[in-house]
Amino acid sequence: MTELALHILDIAKNSTRAMAKNVTINVFVSTTENSLVIEIADDGTGMSEELLTRVTDPFSTTRKTRKVGLGIPLFKQSSELCGGEFSIKSQLGVGTVTRATYVLDHLDRVPMGDLAGSIAVLIGGSPEVDFTLDYRVDDRQYVFETAQVREIMEGVPLDEPEVLSYLQDMMAENIENINGGIII
Repeated sequence: MTELALHILDIAKNSTRAMAKNVTINVFVSTTENSLVIEIADDGTGMSEELLTRVTDPFSTTRKTRKVGLGIPLFKQSSELCGGEFSIKSQLGVGTVTRATYVLDHLDRVPMGDLAGSIAVLIGGSPEVDFTLDYRVDDRQYVFETAQVREIMEGVPLDEPEVLSYLQDMMAENIENINGGIII
């Protein structure tokens, strides 16, 4: 994939397919540690131990429409190719936590890309799910929560095009401010 935001979109979409009601996306950047950590956690159905041992194999998938599942294997590969690590933990009935770390300035690390756009796509596709984005760069932090937005919007559907456009623009502006000129 050409953007890390697309990996996030893919993994978080897996969470919604697994009936998650809450999906938390953490993006933590440390310039002093030269690291980028992406973690997606959900409260979905989780995976059995047997499936968990096979989930990074591209020829293992629970989907019925095709025989390959590339999202998790590609996410794993992208982190490991950049001197990072990958882990996935899951428990049936509890949920799944997927974590990829990257060396921030590694030559082969793809850029973050349009994170706000990916989150907007997730909201539009699963407006009933509570998404949280915790985005940090060093000591600066931005937290976006659809539960809070829903409360403020007083019943206006989050998947309305005008609402999604506004939310995407708001997230993009806040992410840019948190980046403080650092290209992620």
